[in-house]
Amino acid sequence: MDRREFTGGGLAALAALAGMRGRTGARAFLGGAGSPWSPREMLLAEIPTLMELATVPGLAFAVVDGARVSTYVFGLARRELLEKVTPTTEFEAASLGKPVFAAAALRLVDAHVLDLDRPLSAYVSLPDVIDARARAITLRQVLSHTTGLPNWRQAPGPLTPDDAPGSRFTYSGEGMFYLQRVIEHVTGNSIEHVMRELVLDPLGMAETSYVWRPAFDNTMATGYDERGEVLEVYADIGRKFEPLAESWHKPMAEWRYADEERAVRTAFPELAPLAQFMVPNVAGSMLTTITDYSRFLVAMLSDGGGALALTPPTWRAMFERQVQLNSALSWGLGWGLEHEDDADLIWHWGANGSFRNFVLADPRHRRGVVVLTNSANGPKLYERIITSLTGRDHPAFLWFQV
Repeated sequence: MDRREFTGGGLAALAALAGMRGRTGARAFLGGAGSPWSPREMLLAEIPTLMELATVPGLAFAVVDGARVSTYVFGLARRELLEKVTPTTEFEAASLGKPVFAAAALRLVDAHVLDLDRPLSAYVSLPDVIDARARAITLRQVLSHTTGLPNWRQAPGPLTPDDAPGSRFTYSGEGMFYLQRVIEHVTGNSIEHVMRELVLDPLGMAETSYVWRPAFDNTMATGYDERGEVLEVYADIGRKFEPLAESWHKPMAEWRYADEERAVRTAFPELAPLAQFMVPNVAGSMLTTITDYSRFLVAMLSDGGGALALTPPTWRAMFERQVQLNSALSWGLGWGLEHEDDADLIWHWGANGSFRNFVLADPRHRRGVVVLTNSANGPKLYERIITSLTGRDHPAFLWFQV
């Protein structure tokens, strides 16, 4: 994997999403906005043909209705081996890992380890956080993407916001990674350990990880670009880092920032040791299954996050407007928010070049849908599926930020 392929393929851009379809006809067909989000038989029958037309090899989606989860799988996880997608196929979740990380950070807020509005620099002084505006960044600003930081730094140097923190929305994986480093410091543990303890284990997400595991060789879907060519991002990095973990006698699950930086310098000497090349990375390296992510979605739609046991104010704050994007969209703490007509929905995308995913949910009615695909053409499918399920178009499909 060379620099051009990596930076051009997976982490720098989100595809412009397909056009929206007529809302009135969809609502009339499905019986109105209050109808359950269950797929009609015609949609399920059409999906294989739509996948072939859109060049999407594999797809899995799940519909949540309260505690009930219905899972649907289609196509091939690994086209070259004719391996079918199953409920336990691993996908690169990409940015769908951000809301999961946000839940862990908010558990630390409830435990009084972190404060939403205290500058993160008060917890640890990092050598690249010397800019006065960067030192003012708070946890609230990280989770609401108002740090002013770019999505990713393109060269080593100080962490420097382009805008004053808190002034406007600027989607930033770099901000999430900064918070990852702070959490490693205040807990004294690797971020994978923190995620397992605070979110993944309580929710039974045993097949979800922010680091590569050798066992994933048997279950990992292959990613494909727009032309159907193989293109992987964090799974490929993880495979390259695994021999280093073995030779260092330190599993990746125990790695912290210094280990990640050393790994990039060793495995990719042609690359600068930048956050977007590092694993674990809470902004994008999560690997998960449709079964596991459904468990997280069920928890998010349960009071207090279910087994996460967030306090009522903290749980509600995830879904409260922190910053406005446009007339229909805003951002909460870890989630995009969509407000249109009688609907108040939460959403997030995931895009790692060859894995395109989307989650959308209605907290008031405790229902949601998550779609995972192993193709850069995935938005062509997940838009149709979600529109059909919900009976309405979604402004979130029109928004993108890189």
